Amino acid sequence: MRAEALPRALGLPIEALRGAPTRIEALGEGRFAWREDLAGGPVGGAKVRKVEWLLGLARRGGGDVLTLGPAGGQHLLAATVYGRAHGLRVHAVAWPCPRTGESERNLRAVHAHAEHVWPAASRGEALAVLGRAFATVRVQAGYAPEVWGPGGSDPPGTLAWVQAGMELAERVAAGAMPAPPRVWVAAGSGGTAAGLWLGCALGGLSTELVAVDVTGLGRRLVEAQAWRARRALEARGVRVPRPGPLRVVAEESAYGALTEAGERAAAAAGAQGLHLDATYAAKAYAVALTEGPGCFIATSNGQPFEPLLRTALPTLPARLGCLLEGG
Repeated sequence: MRAEALPRALGLPIEALRGAPTRIEALGEGRFAWREDLAGGPVGGAKVRKVEWLLGLARRGGGDVLTLGPAGGQHLLAATVYGRAHGLRVHAVAWPCPRTGESERNLRAVHAHAEHVWPAASRGEALAVLGRAFATVRVQAGYAPEVWGPGGSDPPGTLAWVQAGMELAERVAAGAMPAPPRVWVAAGSGGTAAGLWLGCALGGLSTELVAVDVTGLGRRLVEAQAWRARRALEARGVRVPRPGPLRVVAEESAYGALTEAGERAAAAAGAQGLHLDATYAAKAYAVALTEGPGCFIATSNGQPFEPLLRTALPTLPARLGCLLEGG
């Protein structure tokens, strides 16, 4: 099966957001970059694939979506921007994250595009806030909203990255780059890494998947997301071969915290025209720089940000400003 046929085989509608096929660039020393950061517009990055698949299902419903994630994260950004552009009302539950220029900018854009942002005091409290938000939206709208999990790593979001792994294998077969001995990707909610792991196997690659865990949630989360996606595939008759090795590298710093290795990696990538966010991609690329040849998945938003802030407030309201720690 070709990658483009996967949504049809699964009976899932998708909204095409990314445009041209993902670019592959040589970084030197046998490393290549899969430029997901440039896919889509006005927001790029790994979350766009997930939102493509989630949007297609949400548009069958009544128009209200409830989702959750770190306040300055890329999932809430992609969900609110693309959701609003496609006629959905996206309600975002956000928990605190470190204050950086990027996280503040993201949260300003989320506030501008969301129907409402519900602050939670912590990740642990977010589920309780989600319950209150769900009840409120249900009463106001007259129907239950669609719910997207953290990071968009519901089965459809993970399946979107199964398709990406299949695409990568097809590009290798077409000669766009050599078969990579390993693929590096940042792992937060686990869906991107899990989908790639299965997708490479479906495409016939025995590549090692190196998931750089920046949240401390560990290998079990990636395996659990892969198990859910595999069940969805096999329920539709898509048999997944045994995947290649999975290696989860624990990134020891606190979530969202800047690290010296990450800053060096971001500087090295920047010299090659590659923007890396400090929370995820820079930490994954720091691991890649210590290893041999392979393919690095650029998961950041690499699109110009200014258009997203044209309707945003110059500063965050106090109820949201408190979601950014350390400033």
